[in-house]
Amino acid sequence: MIIRATILGLLFVGVAACSNGQDLLNRGVALAVNDKTSVARPAGQFPPRFAALVADTSVPAMIVTVESRSQSGRLLREAQVNGVETWVSSDLTAVILENGMLQGTRGLGSELFAAELSEPMALILSGKTGYSSRLHSNLKGNDRIVTRTFNCLVEVSGTGTIALEIGTIPTRIMTEDCKSLDQAFRNTYWVSSKSGAIVQARQWAGDEIGYIKTQSATREMTGAPVSEVGVVISE
Repeated sequence: MIIRATILGLLFVGVAACSNGQDLLNRGVALAVNDKTSVARPAGQFPPRFAALVADTSVPAMIVTVESRSQSGRLLREAQVNGVETWVSSDLTAVILENGMLQGTRGLGSELFAAELSEPMALILSGKTGYSSRLHSNLKGNDRIVTRTFNCLVEVSGTGTIALEIGTIPTRIMTEDCKSLDQAFRNTYWVSSKSGAIVQARQWAGDEIGYIKTQSATREMTGAPVSEVGVVISE
């Protein structure tokens, strides 16, 4: 089932309004639905929501790559509330991050509907080694949500200087090895030695989507405006 993102407006409002005390499944707020009216738009023509982000040159950009599909594109940040950021593409596909860590996806199919990240986040952002737990709720067929608990080992794996569009950045490299009863994955985070923020990451979104790579970026790629580059990462 391919999940479309045409009612993401409701989802974003819900995600922005949620409090830390809410249950995991409530953080997604509502199910995305299959939209049969969605049609491809000519290059340079965007939905009003995305067009408004393009027009606002203060809105930051991020490069997202879905490795299993060899799809990559530039997303713009639509909302930021209590460390939770919603980044959208020109077709309103969305990635939701909490302090740089993957909290959810919309429009990619078999969505990572919500994630509870507080324990590994504390270790990763502070540069500490230790054990932690995280929860993933993935949206499956027939609007069914499957929740798994993962036990994880977070470790400092060294340092490295990476070249991004925003500049050359010295980083601390953190790895997070996680296992549930039937799944295992390794996330990698590059944390800026100067700002303490995650500037690049490779994170697991589920067995269907696989790994998603995020990189801090400028609004332009090789001199082309974001409105011309666009981004389509959904199928």
